[in-house]
Amino acid sequence: MPAPSGGNCSHGAPSAAHTFARSANLRLNVEEHRPARRGTVEETLRIIAIWVHILGIALFVGPQFFLAFAWVPAARGIADQRTRLELTRKITSRFGWLGGAGIVLIIIAGSYLIATWRDYYSYPDDAGFTDIRYGVIFIVKMTVLIVMLAVVAAHIFFVGPRLVSTMEDHLEGRATDADLRRARVLSMALSHTGLLLALVMMVLGVMLSTTKFSFAST
Repeated sequence: MPAPSGGNCSHGAPSAAHTFARSANLRLNVEEHRPARRGTVEETLRIIAIWVHILGIALFVGPQFFLAFAWVPAARGIADQRTRLELTRKITSRFGWLGGAGIVLIIIAGSYLIATWRDYYSYPDDAGFTDIRYGVIFIVKMTVLIVMLAVVAAHIFFVGPRLVSTMEDHLEGRATDADLRRARVLSMALSHTGLLLALVMMVLGVMLSTTKFSFAST
């Protein structure tokens, strides 16, 4: 429940969120509290960081949607197995580079945004990070990020190459249809899991940027 915007607490000391709400009014009156920052270098850097963060998300999530819902169904219609194998290898490699670049941009821009959030939102230095929902949501988001990176790494470095190898073995008669099916199912499972975790992170990011919600007391 959002902290009250004014007045004294009648029971005990005011919470960190209550103190912040009184001093900054949850950013609703930003012109009054931070008039000198409008149009400054700090504001420009933050706009750039948010843009880079969104660009990174687009580069990371976009290829996953394409591979899962466009390429995989379309590839089933390619009759020549060797052509399908070569296209799969080239497409996944190029989209892997795009996704990797997206992750780098997300981490760089996200690090700047979290490093400057106290000053930007005028949040007291002596207030606890988890006294408001912002801190809790951020911790959950970072946990999801770590799990997602582990899933993506497993898919890129182990499961994906194993699928390509199994496809080659199947063409040469060294792998059965069941072997190929298992490799494909595992690859698709990790791909969809990584995509789902990325979408969860996007929801958490929106929650962080919604100050009325994220700066409420925990």
